[in-house]
Amino acid sequence: MSVPGGQRVGVIFGGPSVEHDVSILTAQQVIAVLQDRHAPVPLFIDRDGRWWTGEDLCSVDAFATQPPRGGRPVELRLGGAQPFVEPSTGRLRGDRPVEVDIVLNAIHGTGGEDGALLGALELARVPYAGRGVAAAAVGMDKHLAKVVLADAGIDVLEHRRIERSEWESDRQAVLRELGERFGGPVVVKPCTLGSSIGVQRCAGEAEIEDALELAFELDRQAIVEPFAEGATELNVAVVGRPGGPYRVSEVERPLGGEAGLSFEDKYMSAGGKGGGKSEAGGSKTSGMASQDRIIPADVDEALRERVRRLGERAHAALRLAGVVRYDFFVLGDRVILNEPNTVPGSFAFYLFEAADLPFADLVDELLAIAIAEAREERSTTRVFESALLGMHVGARR
Repeated sequence: MSVPGGQRVGVIFGGPSVEHDVSILTAQQVIAVLQDRHAPVPLFIDRDGRWWTGEDLCSVDAFATQPPRGGRPVELRLGGAQPFVEPSTGRLRGDRPVEVDIVLNAIHGTGGEDGALLGALELARVPYAGRGVAAAAVGMDKHLAKVVLADAGIDVLEHRRIERSEWESDRQAVLRELGERFGGPVVVKPCTLGSSIGVQRCAGEAEIEDALELAFELDRQAIVEPFAEGATELNVAVVGRPGGPYRVSEVERPLGGEAGLSFEDKYMSAGGKGGGKSEAGGSKTSGMASQDRIIPADVDEALRERVRRLGERAHAALRLAGVVRYDFFVLGDRVILNEPNTVPGSFAFYLFEAADLPFADLVDELLAIAIAEAREERSTTRVFESALLGMHVGARR
């Protein structure tokens, strides 16, 4: 796929999410790589839900203050010819359109990865990378993703979903059931968050109770699953749209702690303090790409190929359009899909660079997917004339 050069690419980031700061760093990485071929347009959402734009927002330094230094208010308006508008600040100046051809979503977690923002973009008829709303929502929900993946014949860990209302109603009954069901170390996770926020390994009832208390401060649902003792973690990324073709990255083996990579491992380790490469290949920011990992993974080639094919199958089952990193556990003969990481939870460019697809080319793939998906959406009938209202108008006169 190819995409015309010089696209005005809106990069939406920030948002009222616990992953707000991570999103700012992700956006800076994407903006940096866009600048050689396209015209990035920063679209920042602060923690209060207000939108901002401006050239100064292409630097992380702008976010030392709130509102961001040099930011100008901007609005997303549904139903008009110009979705993004800088509203008038006086009687002598009218609203000013903010020209955007395509949007890249760089909001992590709530409001971004879960499909909420994507729904607004669809209503505004703005092409965006990472369609569609249902796929994004399912991919972000750890329970629903497991249901869909298991239905596709992909091995997943057994789990128990718990609603906040159920926990508040009778926590002792929940704890008793978890102890009877799992009987060993477990992992407690908020159901719809990323970046390992709120994820805790628990060895007993008291730890499970504390972990669930935290999970329900962050989310309305939590899942509990057995700790994958002794598992080897392998990750692979897939880019493509429903129906394919798909492009699959190299496989990595991350070198995290015994219980996997925590938020601190991912974003605040030595690599995250300037000691390693940034995800954009420099020292401007850092993240998952700066962590210790082995690429290609030091496992048998047959196992690496099995992980690649399972990644493709998962991508097709979830009907995701864009790039997704799939995280696996290997336990003996079992290859278990732990969870998908949708855009922007992972642009996973470092995995594609190991497969000879540079980050700039990967971004162009995402933009091409956005254009193709928008074109197909326009070819789908949404409105048709009906005689239904005519049968009722004036009927009571």
